[in-house]
Amino acid sequence: MPSSTATPETLITGIPNFFQEAQHSIANHRKNAVALHRIHAQCSTFTQETPRGTKLLGEKAFNTAFLQCINHVLVIKKGVTQADRALKFVAAYAAYAQAQFRKDAGQPANEDEEEEDTPATRFVTILLKHAIKGFSAKNKNVRLRCCQTVALLVNGLESMDDDLYQVLLEALLIRIRDKEVPVRVQAVVALSKLQSGDDDEADQTMLVDEDEEDEQVKGIRSHLLGILRTDPSAEARRAALFNLPINDSTLPYILERLRDTDAVNRRCVYLGSLTTGLARPGSSQLSPEQSHQVVKVGLGEREESVRKACGKLINAWVDRDGADPIKLVDRFDGLTYAESTMSALKAAFETRPALLDAVAFDDTFWNQLTPNTALLARSVVEYLKSKGRAGEARLEEVMPLVMALAFRVQGIWSSLIELLTTRADEEEAEDMASSQASVLESLMHIALNSDYGDEIGRRKMFGLIREMISHESLPTNLIEPCIDVLLKLSAGQRDFVRIVVEIVQELADEEEDEDEEGGDAERDQDADDSAEVEDLVQSRRKRSRSGENAANAAASSERKNASDNRRLLLVRAMLERMASNLHENTAIHGLIPQLIAPAVKSKDASVREQGLFCLGLCCLLDSKLALDTFPLFLDQIQRADGAIKLRATQVVFDQMLVHGIPYLSSRQAAAAGGGPDAAAMAYSQIIGFLLGLLEDDEEQIQAVAAEGIAKLMLSGMVDDDEALRSLVLVYMSPETQANQEMRQCLSYFLPVYCFSSSTNQRRLQRVLLPVLQVLTEVYHEIAGSQEMVTPAQVGAQLVDWSDPSKAINLASPQDRCIHFDVALELLQTLLTSEDKEERKVLVGMLGKLSLPEAEHLDMPRGKTFFLLAAKLREVNAFEETTVRNSFAKFEASCIKKYTEQATAAREADLESDADLEKLRSFLEGQDLELALDDPGAIANLDAADEAKPKRGAAGRATSSAPRSTSSAKPPSGRSNRAISSSKAPPKPAAAPLKATTSKRTVSAASSRQRSKSVSDDDEDDDESDEEEESDDDDDEDGGALRADDDSDEDELAM
Repeated sequence: MPSSTATPETLITGIPNFFQEAQHSIANHRKNAVALHRIHAQCSTFTQETPRGTKLLGEKAFNTAFLQCINHVLVIKKGVTQADRALKFVAAYAAYAQAQFRKDAGQPANEDEEEEDTPATRFVTILLKHAIKGFSAKNKNVRLRCCQTVALLVNGLESMDDDLYQVLLEALLIRIRDKEVPVRVQAVVALSKLQSGDDDEADQTMLVDEDEEDEQVKGIRSHLLGILRTDPSAEARRAALFNLPINDSTLPYILERLRDTDAVNRRCVYLGSLTTGLARPGSSQLSPEQSHQVVKVGLGEREESVRKACGKLINAWVDRDGADPIKLVDRFDGLTYAESTMSALKAAFETRPALLDAVAFDDTFWNQLTPNTALLARSVVEYLKSKGRAGEARLEEVMPLVMALAFRVQGIWSSLIELLTTRADEEEAEDMASSQASVLESLMHIALNSDYGDEIGRRKMFGLIREMISHESLPTNLIEPCIDVLLKLSAGQRDFVRIVVEIVQELADEEEDEDEEGGDAERDQDADDSAEVEDLVQSRRKRSRSGENAANAAASSERKNASDNRRLLLVRAMLERMASNLHENTAIHGLIPQLIAPAVKSKDASVREQGLFCLGLCCLLDSKLALDTFPLFLDQIQRADGAIKLRATQVVFDQMLVHGIPYLSSRQAAAAGGGPDAAAMAYSQIIGFLLGLLEDDEEQIQAVAAEGIAKLMLSGMVDDDEALRSLVLVYMSPETQANQEMRQCLSYFLPVYCFSSSTNQRRLQRVLLPVLQVLTEVYHEIAGSQEMVTPAQVGAQLVDWSDPSKAINLASPQDRCIHFDVALELLQTLLTSEDKEERKVLVGMLGKLSLPEAEHLDMPRGKTFFLLAAKLREVNAFEETTVRNSFAKFEASCIKKYTEQATAAREADLESDADLEKLRSFLEGQDLELALDDPGAIANLDAADEAKPKRGAAGRATSSAPRSTSSAKPPSGRSNRAISSSKAPPKPAAAPLKATTSKRTVSAASSRQRSKSVSDDDEDDDESDEEEESDDDDDEDGGALRADDDSDEDELAM
């Protein structure tokens, strides 16, 4: 029984003190929870019997006081640690109260039956309902704290009513789509907790079979996967990533986050999901394909932190495998993903050098080679070789003798030939041959790193490699490793070329011998048939023989194409390894007319492609041959398609990079009469042809063309403004959205090109406004039908690329004024433009410009700028308040920064000043008078601050309502704002920004000039939309929230 002096009102007075202590440290939460439970237990004893039942007076008083304390926390914004500790105390007390009241009732903790209703369960239910009410609050802080409270409470819940569960689930499904990112994050965390109750059950749920999962759990999981894949916030995606169970159905979606745009999320996949999640016993394991994807993406990352996280994951695999490198290799498919396997081994060796000694490379190891063990040996040898002297000692222990290695290679080669020839019909022959070929490839790389000081061993290996290359059954993937070993064993490049040419000639002679034997056999058959005397039988045999001859001809053609392909592969591998001029190797001269030229004319596509490739490699080694064959490759680009067109395009760009465009176009210039004009015309035609490839129907051609033009521009071989303009257009065009290869190339090229030199930035400055105009037209034309960056984003990006403060090399002091010249062009455009959206974008760009210091700005530029600004305010003033204020702020900052130039502009003679010649020409071209109605407005700081639009010639009046001078802050936190009660009369149709478009534009849609008109309804709608958005922003961000906000407490009161 409670004390005779104690009442619920006196007991609950101490509740705020517990919250006061809890917000300072988490360490006292347990102590305060115990003390608060005593008060709760005493309050629960105060009841009142009524005809309708028992009234829980004490519990009601406790719950009301508790909720009042929580209400003070719910309005606190994100990031306040005291509020976070207070909510953690609420969750800690809820869990403690449930356990203690159950214990007081004598109910076992592991009872599976329905739990008895206790003061704690009623308290938690009321607390949850109270938090759910705040889910729909207008205040974003309240929504955030309510979702956070639910996320913390669900962890310690022992049971929940089914109806309450459904209400909570529906409310959370709404909150995960909240417009505020922190609210979505807490809602995702709370929603994930509904998949399981406590942490132990959560661990079990992580491993549960998908067939045994509840339908509701699957529904929750599908929503979490949707957040993981589509939410624009990296923080929300991260919350879903951390709270998703790992099984066969979710693992593919988790691996998608390896390509997440946020580096932190990518790092969390390695350190969280793949390292911690998959470490649980019985959890899903990565397949060889998934392991390959994880290692390839992780070790190829640009972000260093992500690469380190991938390395930690590989170390975790090593620990799990007992520091056995062979088990690490077994995680991958060495036959298919050899490169990823070697990358993982190298990363493991870097952090754990002891792994190099974990395997004994003795005779037993070399005699029992498998694809995985051979790959391990290759990785160890190449890693030790890369360490130089530091790895020499261990490398000598690992490497076998050259003679022993040659005999092992010979044994595996013999078994491979047997599998490919005599045992080719067996079922398992193909798989066994692939395994043997993989082992042989690894041994070739080991042989490449061997020391051939043993002459006998060298001769043995040389003869074996020559035999392998000469054999027609050598797999294609072994040609290049064998050629590399042959190059190392040769006496020099000339000797190497001579040997390969001899092998190619031998293969051609063998083919001719086979054709001659086939022809002799046919002639013998004809002689035997002519001895027959029966005419009818002879005619039937002739018809049968004609069919056989056609089949034999087709088979012979196929064999010839296969032989040509093989010889071309050998020639290609040889040419790729040549560094000397073609004239210095006379042995190769006969290959061009005998093999390469006929291959280029072949009707077989694969042979023709290889022929073009080999011819292109020859052209890189011989400038005269390149000049002779350059028109051929241009013709192939125009006439061919598919792989042949792609190969010809690659060859053309390679030749330009090696020999230069002027040299390759010299004959075309000579045909046009010679001289600088003819050379310039030929150069322009070639550049135009190359830019036309950016509009090709095939995405691969577009990507190759963009990469080639980018290389030419980075090397300085192409300095054409039109080329830069075209690359920027295709980079930002919506039509190239699917061509990720091209966009990735240009996303690296454009900033590197612009920031490498101010000369390049000056080139971008000249095409900046034309590019912006074309992309703006495309944006308005597609009207949301395709995804595209907005004109404001385009302008911001162009301004950033042309920022002279980011340039590494300034060609001249004048290049510091690049952005000032952009400002002049923007002012000229603003002076003539009437489009409201366009003017808004242009003024926004003005505020992002990096203007030079006053000592770097010359007087003509400064005077022109201030006169243009004054003319703009007089002739074409801004109507929108935000745009007008932005421009006024920009102009005022310029007046203060360039005081000398502003003074000179006020004192300038507009009619005769030589510094204003360009300005006079521009105004005359726009039919505008040079004189100002109010000369005192030039570089006038007061006029710039006021920036009030005046009545125009058309009688258009703008708002002149006075602003409120009251200094009192509005109750809602909004700034005082005067809104005109009258709307402006209709404006005439606005003409867009004029810009020259070329026939080589991104597409026909982006190259056409368009005109836009702004109707009265559009203006009124836009104005009302802006006012509504401004009001919404003020409602959300209007002032700091107070802990004793009565309106919020009333909103959340039960």
